Amino acid sequence: MSKILEKGVTGSILVVDDDPSVRELLKDLLLMSDYDVVACESPFEALDLVKNHSFDLVITDLMMPGMSGMDLVKALKDHDPALPVIMVTAYPTLDTAVGVMKEGAYDFITKPFEMNRIRFVVRRAIEEGRFKREYRELLGRVKEVDRIKHVVRDLEKKTKELSAFYTISEALYYPFTIRDLLKKVSELATVLTESKVCGIWTLEDDRLTLKASKGLEGVEHAPVDEGIRAKIFGEKRPLILKDCHGCPCGKGGEGHPFLGVPILIGGDVFAFVHLCQKMGGGEYSQTDLTVLKELCDKASLRLENIALYENLLENLRRSIASLVRAIDARDNYTMNHCRRTTLYAIHLARFIGCSLDVIDAFRFAGPLHDVGKIGIRDAILLKPERLTKEEFEIMKSHPMIGEDIVGILSLGELETAIVRNHHERFDGRGYPDGLGGKDIPLVARIFAVVDTYDAMTTTRPYRPARTHEEAIAELIRCSGSQFDGEIVEAFIESGMNKGSIKEMGDDQG
Repeated sequence: MSKILEKGVTGSILVVDDDPSVRELLKDLLLMSDYDVVACESPFEALDLVKNHSFDLVITDLMMPGMSGMDLVKALKDHDPALPVIMVTAYPTLDTAVGVMKEGAYDFITKPFEMNRIRFVVRRAIEEGRFKREYRELLGRVKEVDRIKHVVRDLEKKTKELSAFYTISEALYYPFTIRDLLKKVSELATVLTESKVCGIWTLEDDRLTLKASKGLEGVEHAPVDEGIRAKIFGEKRPLILKDCHGCPCGKGGEGHPFLGVPILIGGDVFAFVHLCQKMGGGEYSQTDLTVLKELCDKASLRLENIALYENLLENLRRSIASLVRAIDARDNYTMNHCRRTTLYAIHLARFIGCSLDVIDAFRFAGPLHDVGKIGIRDAILLKPERLTKEEFEIMKSHPMIGEDIVGILSLGELETAIVRNHHERFDGRGYPDGLGGKDIPLVARIFAVVDTYDAMTTTRPYRPARTHEEAIAELIRCSGSQFDGEIVEAFIESGMNKGSIKEMGDDQG
């Protein structure tokens, strides 16, 4: 077999013929036209060459031992559909021509050869073969680009979903009341799905009641569409409609798609979120549905947590009420004193601009700040005269006793500080821990001021009540030593006095 030549500028051709003279003649004619030529006598050898080398054209004899030219054409086309094949025959007939073309041959030439005919057919076959290969490669690249575009779209979709999931987790992380949570869900739903309208509805007395909304100002109730009743409340499944004529907000209809997803708690439908009027028009996508379901699932978990928290809170309130009643049974003064100082503390905390956590701490622990007095003997607690030094030392133990008592309620640090540290002094000479300055928790510094003010302005068995002016003068005198001067100044600026208690009334609730 001839040596495999490097592919030249014009093209590379494989000649297959079992007749050496014909094979060499074709080879010489093609070499004269500057083609690179490889010649072989066996169709099987030709197949091996094609599988291992690149050719622009194959010229093969029709009649060969072991495998006909027709069979070789079929095998070559199976390997490379774009490879052009020219058939050579000494007996051209119409049937032969049809059969050759049917098997996929590009053309055929007859013996004896005409040089011009060979040049024309070979050049045209190579050009068209290259065009087909380039087209196939281009088509492959186009398909790859389409595949990449499809992958990119999928990635964008997943990225959007993941971004939405992260936003949902972050936005619903903080504690809410049920009302605030539903309001946040309605706001998130409109943003994440690019909708103008969102409503969160419950089914009450055979009508829909709006619990939270975005873009539905003034709407409170709506009739129940049967499709919504059957799908969302019956099957507990999402509902997507292209044109919603039964939209509960009354803003649906032709051209306004509807998306509704239930919020399930304990397997029952607590409420459902509905969206309509998608920005920019169009229908709700599978991504919109996925995002809204994730939002509703997260909302469901938060609602369950809120319900559990409120139940625990209610139990805590009952426990506190029991302790307060225990205090009342011992000392009527202590009962009223605890109520008043709690109201003072809440009012002052709001005046200063304290956080809701601080105000809640006063609301819970204020009535209990003297609960430790339960552990003080009646002879000391109810003594009508001033206490002796020894008796006062025993009385000073009540903050620690109180801390032990409220410890079973698992109150937070703020609440515990109110009970334990409300008798600390700003100069560090207080009890039980001898804390000073800003080391004393803020809630305890506030409570120290209001606690002392109320004690001074209340009549005791061993002394009469001081006037408001006298109590304020004493607070100013002890400012910086017993009390935090900034807290005293804020108390005075707030304008609180004994008469303001009635106005504050139920502010503790």
